[in-house]
Amino acid sequence: MLLGDGRSMAQRKLMQGLVSRIAIGVFGLLTVAMILLAIFDDRGALAIREKHQQLEELNRDIDDATQKNEEFRKEINALRSDHDAIEKVAREQLKLVKPGEIVIQTPEDSPSK
Repeated sequence: MLLGDGRSMAQRKLMQGLVSRIAIGVFGLLTVAMILLAIFDDRGALAIREKHQQLEELNRDIDDATQKNEEFRKEINALRSDHDAIEKVAREQLKLVKPGEIVIQTPEDSPSK
């Protein structure tokens, strides 16, 4: 009987070792799978990084638009009240001149055809 118990004891130890190795292997595979999901999932680290970059770009665009709006606001206020600003726009954009002025256009100033 001892021989039979000895074999079953050895088989049990072998089975326990095999089961523990399988458990460690399964645990390792699950850990790797969870890490891969945490990185590559649509809510993972890479997606979060990409969204963060998009947010930074949008914030830069907002800052640029805010700055342009402020410049336009200043220009509008100047055109409402500053006669020099009005005259500058009239001369440069509308090509208007004061009575009695003579305008000489050089070839560089003439519009291209």
